[in-house]
Amino acid sequence: MKKIFIGITVLLSLSTFGQTDKIYYKDIVDNCIENLNTQINQAWKDKENDKAKTLFDSLVNTCLKGKYLSNYNFKTIENKIISTDKIGKPIILLTSATWCAPCWGEIPTLNKLAEKYDGEIEIIVLFWNQKKDLKKMSSQYDKRIHLIPSDSEPIDKSTILISGFNHKLDYPAVYLIDKYKKILDLTRGAAYPNEKIGWEEVNRINEKKMTEFISPIIK
Repeated sequence: MKKIFIGITVLLSLSTFGQTDKIYYKDIVDNCIENLNTQINQAWKDKENDKAKTLFDSLVNTCLKGKYLSNYNFKTIENKIISTDKIGKPIILLTSATWCAPCWGEIPTLNKLAEKYDGEIEIIVLFWNQKKDLKKMSSQYDKRIHLIPSDSEPIDKSTILISGFNHKLDYPAVYLIDKYKKILDLTRGAAYPNEKIGWEEVNRINEKKMTEFISPIIK
C-alpha cells in the first residue's frame, strides 16, 4: 500500500510540474512579438529581405513555437460561441481582412481542407473587420469554417484583438495548433490572382503550401 501511495504521489507531482511548466501565448505576445516584429518591418522597409526572413524565423521559434493557447470564447458571425478549450482536435487558426488580397486568394484552399478533413481539424478565421463589413467575404467560405468578426473597432492594420486573443503579425497568418493547444508553427502569406497568374495556379500554390504546413497535425 505504501509503494502504491508513493507511486501516485510521484505521478501527481509530475502532472503538476507539466501544468506549471507551460508558457502561454497571451503572457508573452506583447513583449516578445512587439520587439521582433518592429525589427522585421524595418528590415522590409530597408529592403533587407534576408535579414527580415531571419528575424521572422527567430520570432516564430522564440515567441510562438511550444507556447500554449489559453481558452478563448470566440463569437462567430452567426453569434455562436466557440470555446477553444472545448475543441478536442487540432486547430488551424487564421487571420484575415477584406482589404487583404492574399486573404481572398487562400479561401478556395481553406474550403477544400474543410471538406477533406471534416471532423479531424477545426478551422477558425479571425477577421480584422467587424461583422457589418463581412457580408461579401464571409459568403465565400465553407460553412464548416468558423468565421469570427472583430468585436470592436480595429486598433491598427497589423493587429487583431478578439476575445482576449492578440494577433500582431499581419494577414493572412496561420497558427498551427495541436489538440493539446500547443502552437506548433506559424506561416504568413498566400498567392492571389494578378497579371501574372490566374486562379488555377493560385490554388495549386496555396494548396501545396497549406497541405505541407498542416501535415504535422494530420493523421
